[in-house]
Amino acid sequence: MIMPMSDTWFVVIFAIVLLFFACGGIVLIVWPSAFLRFFRNPLQPDTPINRVNMRAVGVVSFLFVLVAISGAFDAFHKNILVALTASPIILAVFLWGLWRYSSLQRVNRRYLTDEKVEPDWELRMSVAFCSLLFIIVASALLLAMRGIKPDM
Repeated sequence: MIMPMSDTWFVVIFAIVLLFFACGGIVLIVWPSAFLRFFRNPLQPDTPINRVNMRAVGVVSFLFVLVAISGAFDAFHKNILVALTASPIILAVFLWGLWRYSSLQRVNRRYLTDEKVEPDWELRMSVAFCSLLFIIVASALLLAMRGIKPDM
């Protein structure tokens, strides 16, 4: 006979799962090489291109956690939900801008010639993706404070 789970245990397990996703998102944004080292995949080696893509996955996972925990704040929740829904397009445009107008062009050339990437580049990419996440969350919060939210 299966016993039903009490609400207290559900809240504890749900909080642990959300904390796991939030920590995973932060690690993917700030230190993707550690994630790729810990979860080895022969089809996805630890290259600069894959580290940039892992940062994009980190942004999406962190927005997912924000959607899950922001349910009590209706306007902010709806704005973050819109941001999560639009994040593939936002990230595609952001990555295109990085490839077009930043040092990612040089990284691609270094990757093709088997040169190593310096830590300064990794720091710039972490700052860029953290800034993007901050802009998304701050925009959702400011719009919510002004009462602007989508009608769903």
